[in-house]
Amino acid sequence: PVLRLYNLLKAADRSDDAEGLITDALNAQPNSLNLRWVRAGELELDGDIEGAIALYEAMYETNSNSVTIANNLASLIATHRDDTEGLERAATIAKRLRDTDVPAFQDTYGWIAYRLGNYSDARDYLEPAAAGLPDDPLVQYHLGMTYVALEDTAAARTQLTLALDLAGDSPLPQFEAARTALQELGE
Repeated sequence: PVLRLYNLLKAADRSDDAEGLITDALNAQPNSLNLRWVRAGELELDGDIEGAIALYEAMYETNSNSVTIANNLASLIATHRDDTEGLERAATIAKRLRDTDVPAFQDTYGWIAYRLGNYSDARDYLEPAAAGLPDDPLVQYHLGMTYVALEDTAAARTQLTLALDLAGDSPLPQFEAARTALQELGE
């Protein structure tokens, strides 16, 4: 019932009430996986990436068999942390995604491979991920940056241009990096 009411409040453009509902529900049921999942999503949308990572870490600690929790945690770490320890942690968590055919999981695994400098492996996962998620600008960006690293200039231009077209006016730093990469490639 809480999640249904939450969704109704969000649909009615009552986000503050929806967030308050989740806070109250978590106070009553602090170990609820579904409620913590919603809170992690809210934290991520609000830009509190470290808070979202901490919540996913707590969920992963008690539900390490959940592939979706593992994917979300590894993806956030790989996207928002630059330290070697963090990237290695993301790679360890994402090992279970290695032979997946789920595009979102392929994207996570491929982006981690890219971040670790394994560009051929990254391409092998990011190409099917981009085909499976053709409207996701971040997935297209990941593949485009992989093509840049592999020095496939034509494919990189095409992919990064697609990512920027899909992103529109998104303020995410990845799309500024895409613009910079395109300039360096000589648009």
